[in-house]
Amino acid sequence: MSEQKPIMYGIIHIGSSSLSMRIVQYTDIRHIRVVESVKKDTTFGEEVFLHKKLSFPSIKKLCSMLLGLKQLMVDYQVKTYAVYATATLREAENCRSILDLIRVSTGFHVQVIDMPQEIYFKHFGLQYKFKYFNKDEGDRLGKNFLFVDITSGCVGLTIWENGTLCYQHNVHIGTLRLLEAFKLNQRDSIDFPRALGQYIHAIMEPLWVTIRKYDIDTLILSGREARIIGSLMNLDMEQTIVEVTPEKLLNCYDDVGSLSSSMVMQKYHMDESNAAVVAPTIHIYQEILANVPVKNVAMIGMTFIEAVILFYGAMKTKDPALSYMRAQNLELTRSIAADFYYEPEHARAMELYSYQIIRAFDKYNGLNERDEFLLRMAIILYQVGKYVNLLGSSATAWNIIRGTDIFGITDKEKDIVACIVYYDHKGMPSDDDEPFRILSEPSKMTALRLIAIFRLVRAMDMARKQKLRDVTARIVGDSLLIEYESDENTALETWLFDKEKELFENIFGMEAKLERR
Repeated sequence: MSEQKPIMYGIIHIGSSSLSMRIVQYTDIRHIRVVESVKKDTTFGEEVFLHKKLSFPSIKKLCSMLLGLKQLMVDYQVKTYAVYATATLREAENCRSILDLIRVSTGFHVQVIDMPQEIYFKHFGLQYKFKYFNKDEGDRLGKNFLFVDITSGCVGLTIWENGTLCYQHNVHIGTLRLLEAFKLNQRDSIDFPRALGQYIHAIMEPLWVTIRKYDIDTLILSGREARIIGSLMNLDMEQTIVEVTPEKLLNCYDDVGSLSSSMVMQKYHMDESNAAVVAPTIHIYQEILANVPVKNVAMIGMTFIEAVILFYGAMKTKDPALSYMRAQNLELTRSIAADFYYEPEHARAMELYSYQIIRAFDKYNGLNERDEFLLRMAIILYQVGKYVNLLGSSATAWNIIRGTDIFGITDKEKDIVACIVYYDHKGMPSDDDEPFRILSEPSKMTALRLIAIFRLVRAMDMARKQKLRDVTARIVGDSLLIEYESDENTALETWLFDKEKELFENIFGMEAKLERR
């Protein structure tokens, strides 16, 4: 047992089909005790998917329910907590007013999680749990895994190969989103199951060419939807991980794939909200199994709130699991870049130089580990536009990055990364330009700092020959002093550095010097 002092906190999740809260005592990522658990089924998600907004009576009801959860936390003397919302608020056209009414009525500041971040939180918990399970089983389930997480608005597919995160893609066809594509009378038609399967195939079919390049040992299915399908097969989904053969899962498809939700309710004595997701889920599973040969299937019933509890505690205690995932995210980003245009040695040199520079600053300069992580992503991705257009590569890269799901960062952070790339070698960031204008004010300041450092490190390896060795950086008086060793002529690098340092000096208020030892 870890000697770390336990912390207590509460997590509230405003989901599509339920409002839930857990109060936990967290010692470390492997030792979490649930103190209190509350869950109330709702229809907020269905209302938003049907009408694009949440009605005032529903907002009032949500606020009343949240006040009840707040009182419960007061009763437990919980002072540390976080409130998250996923697809329900994310998809609502009146999201801003909902958040304001919740704040005024309850005092809660709700974090609306975008889709890539939702999938990331879930995957953080899933891969951690599965890694230890498979290790305890002597790697019996292989080393190559396809994680599939279905939510109300999305399907996330993530591949690990020999311990490395190498593929991630999010498809906008979650269970409620699929149902939204069909009218109520169409869902009750005998033709609906066949039409649903064909619709799913038409959307997912382009993925299989890439996914089949990987030799997948085990398909890992997770979330509320996995729990529901598992219950249809009489599996004990209270276990951490449940194994099932691909054949048994396909037999389940044969049993329920042609049933309407009302028929599922009658046959399996299931409530309406759970029965509604059976057809979309089982058809997605069938589509995957029909196109990706796997030896094993494992089901993990981990929900969003369970995953966030792990992530929140790891973040509060700075658990090494977070650093591990960030390193894996960067490896995945390299894979994305390699599909376009990418110079690995050049990027690694720039990453090393940027690390030294950021470490030279103290905490009062507003730079932290997260900023360094975003800068490294920008360094890896900044040349992807050259694959399409050499002359307008920066603008092209901005569009490519914004149009790509990048695992491990939010949409707002992705806009920062894209902005850094847009200004990689020229131009002063300005609200006249969309890449800078769309950022929030705090994000603009972060982008300015990182653009300034980016231009310095790009200049330091302008020849792409990694001439500068043993680079160190330190603050000397009012100057950033970067020192290096080299046996080569570095005129190009020093000249470009002198050109680019003006932006740095204006942003940071200190001189930048590049000197050979």
